[in-house]
Amino acid sequence: MIIRLARLVLILAALPVGWYGLSLLWDMSAADKASILVWLIGGLVAHDAIFAPACIAAGHSVRAILPQRWWPPVLAGSSATLLLVLLALPVLYPRSTSQLPPGDGQSGTILDRPYGLGLGLAVLVIWALVVVLIVRHRTPSQSTDTKE
Repeated sequence: MIIRLARLVLILAALPVGWYGLSLLWDMSAADKASILVWLIGGLVAHDAIFAPACIAAGHSVRAILPQRWWPPVLAGSSATLLLVLLALPVLYPRSTSQLPPGDGQSGTILDRPYGLGLGLAVLVIWALVVVLIVRHRTPSQSTDTKE
């Protein structure tokens, strides 16, 4: 009963947010709406035709190579790495000077820090944690509550 009530509250809270999002779309030009539609369809096609099959193939390959106890940490590390790389692409992707804001071709808000180094360090931390989890669970857990 509590779960149903929570779902109902979440749905009711989401309705005004969805309405606001739709109202923003109504104010856009036809060209912007078409661009959004193309990106949405392109994202679905890219996910279903490229990304999902590649993940399935990688999962089956890793499953054949790695021991079963390594699968959860490697899956979590791979997912976190992929998410970080996808989020970092907009700032790591090289831009021509014609795409930069007006001015001297440089902006203090674009690439104001070494994002590539930050991404590399974050990925390094993720995989260090994966290794820690694998090493930590190297041997089967033994119960400490054994009675003699």
